[in-house]
Amino acid sequence: MDPKIIGAFGVLCLCSISSSIAASMGGSEETPTPSAGAGAGAGAGAGAGAGAGAGADPATGTGAGDTEEDTGPTMLKCINTQKRGDMGWTFKERVKTEADARALCPDSEYMSLECPMTNGFEVWCVDDISQADVLLDRECKGDVAGTPLHGGKNLHCVGPYTWDGISESGDVNGGGANRGSLYKI
Repeated sequence: MDPKIIGAFGVLCLCSISSSIAASMGGSEETPTPSAGAGAGAGAGAGAGAGAGAGADPATGTGAGDTEEDTGPTMLKCINTQKRGDMGWTFKERVKTEADARALCPDSEYMSLECPMTNGFEVWCVDDISQADVLLDRECKGDVAGTPLHGGKNLHCVGPYTWDGISESGDVNGGGANRGSLYKI
């Protein structure tokens, strides 16, 4: 048998196995799983966690060996919200803080933050996400180049896409044009 075919088959098997392992662990390349004691993970929407490393953090008194968990807001996933009307989502208003957004949806399972502009992001109260396709996490952080939704554009949703310091516990992703940053209430 041709060695090139055998080599190609080996690479195909390796990719298939890697994909299967990643899928069974529930992970993805776009959303790393935060670990206890990890620092701020702005790229994943994670909040500032307990101090890590060899020494204690003088500001918090936490350090290596502490088990304080990350309590900051973590984006569950980035979703296509074009069918939100069919799923019964409720628009509330445009706000600038995660706390204000949560306060608008006390009886909902989730909140979807979308279409960030300088005057805030839209808040949608959500219970049903059954028809919402999952998008790449980067699309809810403003990086939409080469993506199919709206031809890789965010239309009038010009950002900022990551809202620094709007929560005491970390950064929040503001979504995009029909790109909802989904957070658990």
